[in-house]
Amino acid sequence: MVKLNLPLRPWVPQWLGIVTMFVVMFPIIMLNGTYTGSMLEVSSTLGILSEDITMGYYAAAAGMAVAYPIIPKIRAIATPKTMLLTDLILQIFLSYICAQVGNMDITIICSFFIGFLKAFIMLEFIIQVRPFFSPKNVRSEFYAYFYPIVFSGGQISMALTAQLAYYYQWQYMYYFTILLMLIAIIFILLFFRYAKRPMRIPYKEIDGRSMFIIAAALLFSIYIFTYGKTLDWFSSPKIRIYTIAIPILIYLFVHRQRTQEKPYVSLKPLHHHKSIIGYTFMVLVMFFSASSSLITNYLNSIIRVDSVHANSLSLMLIPGFIVGAIICFWWFRWQRWRFRYLISGGMFCYVIYLVILYFGITPYSTYEMLYFPVFLRGLGMMTLFIAFGVYVVEDLDPKLMLSNAFFLISLRSVLAPAISASFFSNLLYYLQIKGMNTLSEHMTLTNPLASSRYAQAINSALAQGHGYDEASQLAANNFYSTLQQQSLLLGIKTVIGYLLIAALVIAVVSAFIPFHKTLKVAVVKTGDDMV
Repeated sequence: MVKLNLPLRPWVPQWLGIVTMFVVMFPIIMLNGTYTGSMLEVSSTLGILSEDITMGYYAAAAGMAVAYPIIPKIRAIATPKTMLLTDLILQIFLSYICAQVGNMDITIICSFFIGFLKAFIMLEFIIQVRPFFSPKNVRSEFYAYFYPIVFSGGQISMALTAQLAYYYQWQYMYYFTILLMLIAIIFILLFFRYAKRPMRIPYKEIDGRSMFIIAAALLFSIYIFTYGKTLDWFSSPKIRIYTIAIPILIYLFVHRQRTQEKPYVSLKPLHHHKSIIGYTFMVLVMFFSASSSLITNYLNSIIRVDSVHANSLSLMLIPGFIVGAIICFWWFRWQRWRFRYLISGGMFCYVIYLVILYFGITPYSTYEMLYFPVFLRGLGMMTLFIAFGVYVVEDLDPKLMLSNAFFLISLRSVLAPAISASFFSNLLYYLQIKGMNTLSEHMTLTNPLASSRYAQAINSALAQGHGYDEASQLAANNFYSTLQQQSLLLGIKTVIGYLLIAALVIAVVSAFIPFHKTLKVAVVKTGDDMV
């Protein structure tokens, strides 16, 4: 076994230290301020918008992005044991507040700080366990182990949250993660050694002003795209104010980074063409992955699947993550094929995924029909994330790695999901309204099929003991419900069709993009920036 530099007590074997780090990591990868798996139950219980849950979910990702650049400064003044214990205790406190407080503004703020604190434990886990996964510190090998663990934790969290909310209450997911974090604290107290380090908080080295500016810009952006449809976009004073504020905040942030002697984030990664290409492709990957919202609409409104099964479907991503990680592991180790073929193959996974959805989604399809396409989405997503996670840092100065991590998380995990979800939600709503208008033009009594179904609905209502007027109203409602389902299905298939064309074009073009001039891809070492 590779020797790890874990801060263990003298009598604790190394394998137990590794187990301890995984015990710490397990609740963290599932932890969030709000859980989309319990969205329906929380909305109905507290009388809040589903967008409030989504806002909290994205706010946690924004917190992680903001935290990454300052983690090395905090690690320099705190031992791993002190940092992990402090972080876990604060996470327990914040999770308990989220479980008890019904005010979503407070929950969203707590979500941001949960994500902020989550970044510290994630990076500590990476630093401590990295040699276990990749003794030679090869980035592609480490990503092949780390990414499936982290992304699978999110899918398990969604499925478990739905189960706990359905059978018990939505607060139980918070209590479950609190229990796991308490167990993690016990493991740390038992097996990690006590060590003293001068506690000198580097206030002058932490650029709080830059952190506040970029945090506000990210949260304002998330707010606009999350609540846009609900608040009718620029009819809302808040959205108008935030839209004006975002460019100003970005300008202030960029100006401050350029003028500071030690900037909070270096802007130099944005000057590298590989970084720009990598960021662009990762945004595209998140855009195609966000098409999962279309599947959710199909499950909830067309084939009427409950929230437990709808969220459990995400578990089928996990086998795709594992297969994608294995492919990338050996692809980068063998170095026998060009990098662009790996990218094209990942995009073709999305093409096949969308083809199956386009031709397979009907009012009579089954839940099980979605297993394979979801698996393909996980395969493509993991392949492309690992590939571009390596690609963006190939020619990057090691001093710029943490800045690269900031931009990567901000684009991949914060802005891209929020913008994509908003795009699909608004486009689907527009297409559904358009479909309703088109279909309703033919739903008249002069249409033999419509007339026959209307008569059947009235006769059925009359047979159940309703009066004629009430039976007519029930028949009309039945027609309206049918029109809604048909127009929604038509809108879903239309969006999937557009996505299919776009994915096919990108997949074909990717096979001809000269990402590398040679067959061999440079072996990139890991660093303290891993995301």
